[in-house]
Amino acid sequence: MATRDVVEIFSNLSADLDGQCRIDVGNDDGEYINWIIDSDDPLLLWKRLRTPLFDSKLPGQEFAPAMIVTATGDNGWDDYLLLYHYDSSEEIDPLPEIAT
Repeated sequence: MATRDVVEIFSNLSADLDGQCRIDVGNDDGEYINWIIDSDDPLLLWKRLRTPLFDSKLPGQEFAPAMIVTATGDNGWDDYLLLYHYDSSEEIDPLPEIAT
């Protein structure tokens, strides 16, 4: 699957989300795609994304074997949570309930 196809799938998923989305494509000893979504309610966002990305046959699900999902906090990478990792031996952080 070409990078443009991946970007198109994430762009289509972004259209259904509340919040600001952007897609960064680059190469750092290998091509990568970062799908960055700003949200005031990361718990709700994660619940909405899990099904199309991991639990269905919708476009996007095929990326699960190569995907890492993180939620950065108020201090960026200093207080991030690992929500999904393609390597199942990685410890996943629970996403706390967020009061809105």
